Amino acid sequence: MVLIGSLVVPPELQVLWNNLFVVSDNRRYGAVRKTGYLTSRQKVTDLTTRSLLPQIKALRDNLTVAEIDAWKVAGAASGQNWWNLFVADTSYRIKHGISGVNSPSPLYQYKVGRVEIAAPATRAKLIQYHPNLYYVSKKMRGSTTMREDVAITEKLTLPLTIGLSYQSNLGSAGASPKAEFYAIIKSSYQGRTIETKTSITLNLATAWTRQTIVIDDVIGVARSYDLFMELTDVNGTFDFDNIVAQHNGTNYARDKRCNDVNNELTLVNYQIEKSWEELILPIGAAYDSIYPTY
Repeated sequence: MVLIGSLVVPPELQVLWNNLFVVSDNRRYGAVRKTGYLTSRQKVTDLTTRSLLPQIKALRDNLTVAEIDAWKVAGAASGQNWWNLFVADTSYRIKHGISGVNSPSPLYQYKVGRVEIAAPATRAKLIQYHPNLYYVSKKMRGSTTMREDVAITEKLTLPLTIGLSYQSNLGSAGASPKAEFYAIIKSSYQGRTIETKTSITLNLATAWTRQTIVIDDVIGVARSYDLFMELTDVNGTFDFDNIVAQHNGTNYARDKRCNDVNNELTLVNYQIEKSWEELILPIGAAYDSIYPTY
């Protein structure tokens, strides 16, 4: 049995009603929604960036050929068009009152990830999961409310190249100070699951540099892997950018440009967080994306 309801709006409230609600679907009787939407953070960023384009173009016109070439090198290092990188970087500087145009680097661009450890904390451990299959939720085409699970597959085929650019300013805060970036590969062998760890030992104090390592072989058949970033018995800051986890000719690192390293499970990413998750993050330790001003 169909349930039918109606609402009669008094004439004196008709103007207020029209200001608050609009018809959301002309094909469905009584389908209304609230007028307007709360603008998302991403849409606000896009709108403000577009409004700054004339000002950004004027700054671009003052760049020398050598400076444009430097932006092209930085853009190529992060896998993006140099103009898009210049717009993102310069619009951030304008909106936050940072004078001048940035000097681009092939090692880091725009925002970078930062892990900060202060007393009483002495360690932090982050993970980026890379299962061979997981699901995300996406809207169904032709519907505003219905969603469907979409499978994301990552079939691991060795060799696997992992690496990052980083700058560290870490001091000893324990007996065994150490900084590592590593992968643990899960492989199948004679009915067992074997975990193989391959790590990059990071310098505790260094200017921006880059390190990579290639994993060619493991025992059995490689199935999946996870990336880890672990700082132990240290205090200070650790900045990182341009993450790589490449196999089959594709970089599968999520948020490889480190523009949003700290996020939570969402309606879309309901199984695995979009970038990094904390395994160990005691009081005094934190991580996030920052715009470097050094």
